[in-house]
Amino acid sequence: MSTKTQYKLMRPQNWRRIFRGWQIKGLRTLYKLNAPTDLYLLFLASLVGVLTGFGAYLLNIIVDAVHFLLFEQAGFSIFTSGLSNYLRIIYPAIGGLAVGLLAYYFSPEVKGHGIPSVMDAVANKGGYIRKRVAVLTSINSGTTIGSGGSAGKEGPIVQIGAAIGSSIGQFFHVSQKRLKVLVGCGSAAGLAAVFNAPVAGVLFSIEIILGDYSLGVFTPIVISSVIATAISRSLIGSSPIFMIPEYSLQSPAEYPLYLLMGLLGGVLAVIFIKTLYGIEDLFEEKLNLPAYVKPAIGGLLTGLVAYKFPVLYGFDDSATHTALMGRTEIPILAILIIAKILATSFTLGSGGTGGLFTPSLFIGAMYGAFFGAIVNQLFPSITAPPGAYALVGMGVIVSGTIHAPLTALLMIFEVTTDYKIILPLMIGTVASVLVARALERESIYTMKVSLFSSRTAGGKNIDILKTHKITNLVLEDVPVIYEYTPFDEILNIFMESHYTTLPVLDKTNRVTGTISLRDLRPVLFDRHVAPLLLATDIMSENIFVLEKNNTLEEALQKMEIDDSDLLPVVESTKNMRYLGMVAREDIWRRYSKESLLLTDNRD
Repeated sequence: MSTKTQYKLMRPQNWRRIFRGWQIKGLRTLYKLNAPTDLYLLFLASLVGVLTGFGAYLLNIIVDAVHFLLFEQAGFSIFTSGLSNYLRIIYPAIGGLAVGLLAYYFSPEVKGHGIPSVMDAVANKGGYIRKRVAVLTSINSGTTIGSGGSAGKEGPIVQIGAAIGSSIGQFFHVSQKRLKVLVGCGSAAGLAAVFNAPVAGVLFSIEIILGDYSLGVFTPIVISSVIATAISRSLIGSSPIFMIPEYSLQSPAEYPLYLLMGLLGGVLAVIFIKTLYGIEDLFEEKLNLPAYVKPAIGGLLTGLVAYKFPVLYGFDDSATHTALMGRTEIPILAILIIAKILATSFTLGSGGTGGLFTPSLFIGAMYGAFFGAIVNQLFPSITAPPGAYALVGMGVIVSGTIHAPLTALLMIFEVTTDYKIILPLMIGTVASVLVARALERESIYTMKVSLFSSRTAGGKNIDILKTHKITNLVLEDVPVIYEYTPFDEILNIFMESHYTTLPVLDKTNRVTGTISLRDLRPVLFDRHVAPLLLATDIMSENIFVLEKNNTLEEALQKMEIDDSDLLPVVESTKNMRYLGMVAREDIWRRYSKESLLLTDNRD
């Protein structure tokens, strides 16, 4: 091989051409074999799962390495034990300074708790995440947690997995829709790998990141989650994160107590959210210092809070184990609830990198054990041990903070493998979400995205859906059917049209109903009755209609309730005068266009 040829092969752009050629050949092969092109997406999803599984293992290595260097090697080999205790205060500050410098000079989006950035990428950027995010998030989060910052691994690994999925999608030039799916695959794989919880990982990605429950999305996400979990189990271990005794419902009289705990837990979850973003606002808006210094100050405050209670450090989960065993005293539980909220808010609000699941589990375990210890003293004969309430409390706080009860429910079940307490857990998580949503519309994740002026729900930018109207989307060429039109003529109109739903008008062009293909199906093969029917006998009368000033969101809501792909547009709901039809696919096409324009303006 000539030197010139070797040089060409070493150039990155030539490697991209080679892989692009393989991609095209692979798609052609699938086409020749009459195989669905979704197999190609499943292959990419598998690749995302493999890389994310190893990414979770790498994150564990970084956390352990930083922890060893600061808390074990430096603390006990160089200094005396007395001095090392005081040095524990500044270790989180050292880690915060390192994180601040990396984020400031290389990638600002890696600071904080990660998941809102992923949600923003899906809703507003078409799934695009910079490739460097995976590497820098691994380093920053590993440094934050390993140095003692009060945060978890789950937020970073979700961001790492999402960045891996986005990078693979960008490399292979997939469509925007598939790019978002691959981001969801990485998110699910990351959470599944770090928590050894594949089902919760899948549901988390579908419920929070993408908001899409279709089979075409579900299948690749499941594959990524399974592969990442299998790799994580082989490298890290397959034991549940929390080993606890088996708890069960002591008496049916406990149900109201669990309900009360869920209601109060919703309040505590909102307090956590408000505290976190209040301190974040303090650091970002009120503290006039260089951005890279702020995580160091947050780390120092965390070190001061954790000096008396080292269990508050992010790498230490012993307090959660103790609470689940029901061995922590009531005053200590109350102190740890407040201290953990403050330590986590200082760590992440100042710009440190880490997740919120683990702190939420910690706060939930302390809160549940606190509540359980009190009711156990008041009603000893009908209540389970405090550890049972600690178990339910974890789900209560997680669901209240993320506003996703299903994810919280499955997460607690998978990390504890305890099914006997499932009914109280269901009651508590739902009650917590109801209260939390009533007190605060935004979850702990969407609150951050709303600060970007782009509120999201179900992976969609709500601001776009709320601010744009259907005015320019009205289809005026849709064939109409009049009330007196006979069945045979209706069939001919449908056969000549590509629309699946047509409006029915009276003599004054007022909308009186619609006819869809599913309305025709029951009478289509009844040869004796069908020729006798008119449009008024077939049409659906109780329908939604739209006005020109309706927003995209209002139109989609009505289509969802009516399970329709097209709805009539009228001058007003008073006169019902027909103007045209609006199609669901046109709404989503307009949404995609506005989303891309928003991305271009940000860039």
